[in-house]
Amino acid sequence: MKAKFPISIFYFQRSVNGYKLFTALVSFLAGLAFLLGWAYAKEMSSKCVVIDKGIHRMFLYRDGKVIESYAVSLGIDSMSPKRRRGDKSTPEGCYYVICKKSDSKFYKFLGLSYPNKVDAWLGLRKRLVSSREYRSIANAISARGSPPACTSLGSGIGIHGGGVYRNNGKCMVRDWTEGCIAVNNQDMDVIYSFCDVGDMVIILNSKHQFFDMMRPFGNPLVIDQTSEPGRNGKKYVSELGLVTVFGQALLRLREGNDYSRSIEILLFGKGTSRPPSYVVFDRNADGKLGFGDKQTGSLGTAKKKQNSYSRLLAELKKALIKGRLLACPEK
Repeated sequence: MKAKFPISIFYFQRSVNGYKLFTALVSFLAGLAFLLGWAYAKEMSSKCVVIDKGIHRMFLYRDGKVIESYAVSLGIDSMSPKRRRGDKSTPEGCYYVICKKSDSKFYKFLGLSYPNKVDAWLGLRKRLVSSREYRSIANAISARGSPPACTSLGSGIGIHGGGVYRNNGKCMVRDWTEGCIAVNNQDMDVIYSFCDVGDMVIILNSKHQFFDMMRPFGNPLVIDQTSEPGRNGKKYVSELGLVTVFGQALLRLREGNDYSRSIEILLFGKGTSRPPSYVVFDRNADGKLGFGDKQTGSLGTAKKKQNSYSRLLAELKKALIKGRLLACPEK
């Protein structure tokens, strides 16, 4: 079950100016999350694959521990997240294995569920897909099936062999794929045996700024469509949960067509049966506390308020790199 917050809550938050109103709203949201059953009650799986595009590395996790690590090759545009067919970029987000092929063009192949719901949501916002195509993708993902292959977002993304480096006729090059993740064939044998259909594959980029690193994992919640057509006031909201050394954290990401962004984080300590121990609202999502930003509580281990926020962001990044998502938009 996924918690769904009434649209009016987000409209209300935009009108809050006072610190007391802000803290009251935070407490209300936290209480509402508990009443709705706290959608992120447990971690996704004891087994998963994590691919960090920022360091060109794949990690196989079992019971929270790395059992193997391999070098990878990415799409020719190795840093950008995939957005459309033919952009030669590797996607970022939470996917699952939809098929296994023991004999393919590049040795063995593990097909991934690209595009996922978040990819479709972003594509809908950019008018790359229609509402009907968005629903078709979302329905396929919800049914744990293969998403449609005929949209402008592209398809056919997976993990395969063929080598980390390839000869282009003049020299050996890295990042040679059309968007897939390539490894050396001997490594692919291990990865192929490790993965089953339905296993989670997390693809992230640790070189991104915090908001951009987390954005592909946020479950879409609210699209504010009260603005007049053609105006830049439309707002989008998504959220995700992570398990950190400080406890469970709920992140809420907001962004607008006018390029505005904000981050709200609720940290629940070692349990979720009490109000959050630390809450922060970063008005412009810059990772720093400044004018217009709000926070209550602290991590307890940081003497300065600024240190509390920066340390929490660092731990949230580590949690994502370790695959410690509490839920995935794919589930």
